[in-house]
Amino acid sequence: MQVHYENAKEVVPHKINTQLRVFINRYHADFSSHWHTDIEIIWPKEAPYKVVCGNQTYYVEIDDILLICPAVLHEIFSLSPGSRMYIQADLSKLSGLKEIDKAFRLMSPALHIKKKTCPVETYEYLSGCLNKIMELYFGSAPKELLNQKEIDESIITLTELKPFDELEIYSLIMQFIGFCGRNINLFQGADPVSASISRKKNITLSNVCVYISDHFTEDLTLEQIATYAGFSKFHFERIFTEYTGMTFYQYLQQMRINYAQTLLSNPELTITDISYQAGFSSSMAFTRAFKKSTGYPPSQFRLLNEHNTPVNANPHYAKVDFL
Repeated sequence: MQVHYENAKEVVPHKINTQLRVFINRYHADFSSHWHTDIEIIWPKEAPYKVVCGNQTYYVEIDDILLICPAVLHEIFSLSPGSRMYIQADLSKLSGLKEIDKAFRLMSPALHIKKKTCPVETYEYLSGCLNKIMELYFGSAPKELLNQKEIDESIITLTELKPFDELEIYSLIMQFIGFCGRNINLFQGADPVSASISRKKNITLSNVCVYISDHFTEDLTLEQIATYAGFSKFHFERIFTEYTGMTFYQYLQQMRINYAQTLLSNPELTITDISYQAGFSSSMAFTRAFKKSTGYPPSQFRLLNEHNTPVNANPHYAKVDFL
């Protein structure tokens, strides 16, 4: 029997004295729209997921890895029973490292690492990071808990990590993010829409995306970026759309909206403040674009933050038959 968490926001119960959570989800359950400032890595081990992030849908097969960026509105649909690994971590205290934000802007709303198309060495490195994280995290939990068919996550969160294990876990997460950001063209190039682009152009366009991530709050134009890339305006527009799946201006606007979603986690910033910081010409233009992209006006989106509206999901089951 499938469970649906109706209009519920998952509260992230970090392990005691940490800002981390790793857990095995064995429930055949759907989770409605929510967002949080933690990154979220989903790694299906026995059953796939469908995940909707913003306006993109990802079909995450067994052994695929999906990294959901912070402050991204997402829904999760369980297609069949089976276990999935989750890793959640709050990186907000590391926001002073600009390259973290740059990596998330390049990956946003999520990075889908498909085992079938990912280079073997790359997949082994990334999955090795995740396995090591789980080994460190669950190593402090009693063995009898891990051997249970249904793990009581509330008990595991009350077990403490060994000294410096949290530091090592964060180091592994940073290595994972850094590797993905540095090699983003590997994952984008694996997409069928990019198959006709030469490797040289692939790398050039990846560098263009990095440049845009550094300057997206400025008044960028198609002509400026085409010149930076070394292509004519019309040729650049065609190959950029083929590479990213959207036009230059759509890509630029989406990057601004992604950044605005992160800013909305700060209650001290007004909607007007956020619109200008994200590079929009006015709060009206920002609100219109934000609602078109997410389905919510910025003020309502802010209320979907699980930390602003924590709701216990358990009493709100809606029973649905197996798909």
